[in-house]
Amino acid sequence: MILIDTSVLIEYFRKQKKEETLLFKLIESNDELCISAITKYEIMVGNSSKQEAFWENVLSSLEVIEFGSNEADKTALIYRALKKKNNLIGFADMAIGATALANEMRLATLNTRHFKRIDNLDLITNQKYE
Repeated sequence: MILIDTSVLIEYFRKQKKEETLLFKLIESNDELCISAITKYEIMVGNSSKQEAFWENVLSSLEVIEFGSNEADKTALIYRALKKKNNLIGFADMAIGATALANEMRLATLNTRHFKRIDNLDLITNQKYE
C-alpha cells in the first residue's frame, strides 16, 4: 500500500494534463493507494466550495488511515530526532511521515525537501515514476 501526500493530490488538482501527474502514474501502477487523516484534513481546510465536488470524488476513492496512538508515538520520535538535528519540519509533514512509518508504507510525495529529513522513510517521487 502506498500513502499519498497532500502535494501529490494538489498537483493532480492543478494540472490540466492529469496523465502527467504522479497520482495518475500511481493509479496506473495498480498499487493500493491511501491517504492519512492528516492529508484529508489539509485538503478539506484548503478547498473552496467550488472545489468540493472534485475533492469529494478524489477522496472517496482513497482509504483514509487514521492518526492513532502508534502514529502519535512515531510523530514524537520524528520530532525529537529532527529537533536534535535543528532540522524541524511542520507537524502535518511529521505526522504524515509517521503514518507511513507506523503502517510500513511507502510515501508518495513531491515535497522531498521536508520528507527526506525523516529517517527510514521510503519515498516515491516523480523521478521514480518517469
